[in-house]
Amino acid sequence: MWRTELFHPLIVHLPVVTLLLASAAGLLRLSAKGNSEFLGKLTFVMLVIGVISGWAGIYSGQLAYNVEVRKICDPKVLQNHQYWSYVSLIVYTVVLIIKMLKKYIAAFNALIINVLIVILLIAGGTALGYAGHLGASVVYEQGAGVHKPADDCSDYNPD
Repeated sequence: MWRTELFHPLIVHLPVVTLLLASAAGLLRLSAKGNSEFLGKLTFVMLVIGVISGWAGIYSGQLAYNVEVRKICDPKVLQNHQYWSYVSLIVYTVVLIIKMLKKYIAAFNALIINVLIVILLIAGGTALGYAGHLGASVVYEQGAGVHKPADDCSDYNPD
């Protein structure tokens, strides 16, 4: 049976990829001639997939946090990883909501909304990148979620 803390790395890579693709597509759309409709739709689809799977990643991360926080050397790094993950996902969720309500928001100029979306996509991507860096630090430098075999490897069974 899988250990609870292993669900987080299984789930979290999908939102990382889709949300970063949403940021890249949003930036490319800004510079594309004719304001490419394809890039706009790609941004929206990647945001929907990324935000939904991202909240699943937050949930699985909370489960992993409860297991790993007492095992690692510096829990502050894990807390910072959790904090920046929340920040990035909240920013991406706000972008998704703005994109969904964009045609109903008549009070603002469409150009201002598009610039706001790109700024938020850059901010979300930056926060997501930093959260990923901290997550990698927790795993590769502190061994969170990693099985440590006995010195003589007597507990290693590849079958």
